[in-house]
Amino acid sequence: MNFTPTCTPVCRKWKGVSFSDSVESTPLPSIEDRLAVLCPSQELLEYYQKKMAECEAENEDLLKKLEQYKEACEGQHKLEWDLQQREEEIAELQKALSDMQVCLFQEREHVLRLYSENDRLRIRELEDKKKIQNLLALVGTDTGEVTYFYKEPPNKILK
Repeated sequence: MNFTPTCTPVCRKWKGVSFSDSVESTPLPSIEDRLAVLCPSQELLEYYQKKMAECEAENEDLLKKLEQYKEACEGQHKLEWDLQQREEEIAELQKALSDMQVCLFQEREHVLRLYSENDRLRIRELEDKKKIQNLLALVGTDTGEVTYFYKEPPNKILK
């Protein structure tokens, strides 16, 4: 017996026709046609049907997991966005607080200057009253003098 093939992959000749020409010229049959020719056994069909059902169930499980991951990612993205918004809001509030503290400090300085000026003016008023009393004691009072009141003006003037 001669087991030498008439067509080897090296020579790529097949009964006088090149291998590439034969592949291009003959279309491949569909899967259904191939299965019809094979005549698979009932056991083989049931096995592959079972495998297909398992694959479809696994595919559904994976799709569910993918949906859960998608929801988790969307939730995380929303939380990160909310966090960024809160951080921006906190930064704005901190700046406003800082500005208010500066204004408060300036107002306190202004109030302290006013208190100081008020105290200085009261001391001056007391000194002026003492001077007036000293001058009146030196000069003496005249019966025909006119006195005006600073805080409560009189209803009529007496001479």
